[in-house]
Amino acid sequence: MMPTNLTLLERKISNNLNCLYFVDHPVYRIQKNHQLVLAPEYASAGRVTAISCDDQQRYHIDFEATKELVLTEKKVVKVTNNMLEQSTSQFLATLGYQFVPNEPVGSAEAAASIPQMLPGASPLSEAPTSYIVIDCEFGTLFRKSGSSKAISWRVQDTAGTHASIFQLSAIGFSQHHQTAPFFNRYFDNPNFLPDKKLAGLAETGLTMAAYEAQGAPLTVLKAFIQQVIQPQLPLVFWDQTQDIKHIRLLLSEYYAQLTTSEQELVQQPVVIFDAQAYTNMLINRGNHKSGNHDLPLNGLAALFSITNPHQHNAIWDVQTTELMLVKLAELSHQPVQITATPKPLSTIVPLQASHPESTTEPASQDDTNEHRASYAQVHQLRARGKTYREIAAVTGFSISGINYILKKARPIRTSSESV
Repeated sequence: MMPTNLTLLERKISNNLNCLYFVDHPVYRIQKNHQLVLAPEYASAGRVTAISCDDQQRYHIDFEATKELVLTEKKVVKVTNNMLEQSTSQFLATLGYQFVPNEPVGSAEAAASIPQMLPGASPLSEAPTSYIVIDCEFGTLFRKSGSSKAISWRVQDTAGTHASIFQLSAIGFSQHHQTAPFFNRYFDNPNFLPDKKLAGLAETGLTMAAYEAQGAPLTVLKAFIQQVIQPQLPLVFWDQTQDIKHIRLLLSEYYAQLTTSEQELVQQPVVIFDAQAYTNMLINRGNHKSGNHDLPLNGLAALFSITNPHQHNAIWDVQTTELMLVKLAELSHQPVQITATPKPLSTIVPLQASHPESTTEPASQDDTNEHRASYAQVHQLRARGKTYREIAAVTGFSISGINYILKKARPIRTSSESV
């Protein structure tokens, strides 16, 4: 039987070079000489965090920053474990792979030398009691060129992404009561457009020098590690996908400049609770289906009469996420209500004008009472001067049926009347 947890998988890609997925490494393209180069289409996915095989022989590949990839058996060329716990080079050489020699810094070998940042532990299926809510806002990266008379800004792609964190915020909670930390920092990135710095200055009220000092990326990351990561509490995101991806990218970029204790902290597994994914689970629990609805935080909050006056400001979105956790907890304890079979309030039996007295079986007492009420209503409406068409619209009888009731139907006696 195939092991559940695997180390390496080669994927067959028709009319193109195969891909190699290797746990704790980025994704590689396999050249025709079996040399490995980074796969550019996976640049934003981050490292492979796990490879597993389910009971249906489907292979699941998890990444740092994107959703899992599921492959059927026919798309897999090779899959194996590092049973002998060999070094990376030895293990790959045994299987016939090797890195491209003399590849420049920042390539496959260099990327593999940096450990995985904030590896994910087992995900939570229920909201934790003590946790830290995190949210990020982003800025697009640009490259400035030209002279003072004609400045040109072009979108810049760095490490496979064209954006980076502008605002990083976090608030601690226990049993929905606020605790430490209260973290709200802005990154001063020279590759942001000037309006980002102006927005940061307006939010913080700092002088230019003070803003640039507090916004130095290494300074922000060190404070984030100490205040948010060090307590080792579960981290709550509304949607973790982009936030944790960019936090990991920044930690990887500045990893070499961290102290030994800081490096150890960012390598510790973190427990993550994704509130948006939990909302999907609550939606799907009644219909026994699965699916991602990707509901926006502030849009869904509005359905619960929660209004955020500063949407897309990270610290305010953190507070909104916390309020949503309270509402989701209430929903999780409500039983699923099954829709009842739709039924009309009353059933109207149309009359046959051509055979007014013919019936296939005796009318029940309920039918008699219903006809009595309906016939009486027809007579009352006619007495008020209503036309046949108006009476038909109210009662549901046909015009010929109304004519029968008014002119030919026998009076229905009540039980109290003598026969």
